[in-house]
Amino acid sequence: MPGSHRSTTINPDWPTFGRNGPWAATQDYLHLVVQMLGKIRVGLASPLPEWGHTPLALTGRGLTTRPSPWQDGSIEARLDLFDAVVRLESSDGRSRTIQLAPARPIAELWSALTGSLGELDVAIAMWDKPQERTDVMPFSEDHRPRSLDPDLARSWFRVLTDVQAIFDAWRSRFFGRSGVNFWWGGFDLTVTLFNGRHAVPRPGSNYLMRYDLDADHVSVGFWPGDEAHEAMFFGYVVPEPPGCAVYPLSVSGADWVTTMREWVLSYESVRTAPDRSALVRQFADTILRVASELGAWDLEALSYDPPRGRPTSPSTTA
Repeated sequence: MPGSHRSTTINPDWPTFGRNGPWAATQDYLHLVVQMLGKIRVGLASPLPEWGHTPLALTGRGLTTRPSPWQDGSIEARLDLFDAVVRLESSDGRSRTIQLAPARPIAELWSALTGSLGELDVAIAMWDKPQERTDVMPFSEDHRPRSLDPDLARSWFRVLTDVQAIFDAWRSRFFGRSGVNFWWGGFDLTVTLFNGRHAVPRPGSNYLMRYDLDADHVSVGFWPGDEAHEAMFFGYVVPEPPGCAVYPLSVSGADWVTTMREWVLSYESVRTAPDRSALVRQFADTILRVASELGAWDLEALSYDPPRGRPTSPSTTA
């Protein structure tokens, strides 16, 4: 609980993620692209608790906003990392394609995206400034040259796909509300479990955090890092119960990072582990145990025993 311990097959070739060089440039470009998609999602989706309406979701080829309501239909934006394009697809059958390779200045992409939305008769009020980044130059003003390594982009996506499979299997024994989401602001893939209790946001929380920290939850995620941090898995409990900093985690490669108020498991520890899936599940199980022992989560009440096997036909009954 959670934690389906059936075998999760993952790709043997996980890449390294350097803080500089080709991956850093590709990551920066992709981060700005997914932020644009996120603006579409935020502009159209109905609000859900803890910003549940805002993240992107994985597809078999990249990321998607999922169909978002517009007038009497919907619009969906898809990032295809194999064709290196963004596709806008309207429920009336029309579509537009925006090329990402060779890499283009962000202002050019922004103009192509907003122009394509207009051609599909979709009008969204979108703030053209990136969020949760140190560099927040408006999209419309960013004419700097960019670079994209399609192979590195697909390698990153391969890791996301494997990690989502691990997260989905892990949360399968949790009875409460849960989800696996790609958060375009932070550029991380996260599984979150909620116990149903309300929480009081920390004093001084900004607008985003006030609505992100108003429910008890456990989050475990993967982040490929940035110019100051190596790639990592991370985990935390909200609200943070006393004693987290000294809790004996006993997971190889994992430590409490005071500046982040999170436990961090190095990506390299997972990448080089004999069984990556088992190590990530162990890390996630331990974070949940912290919620139980220090945060008074009733894990027995929140456990779920899934159906055994699969029905052989629609008429199959117990």
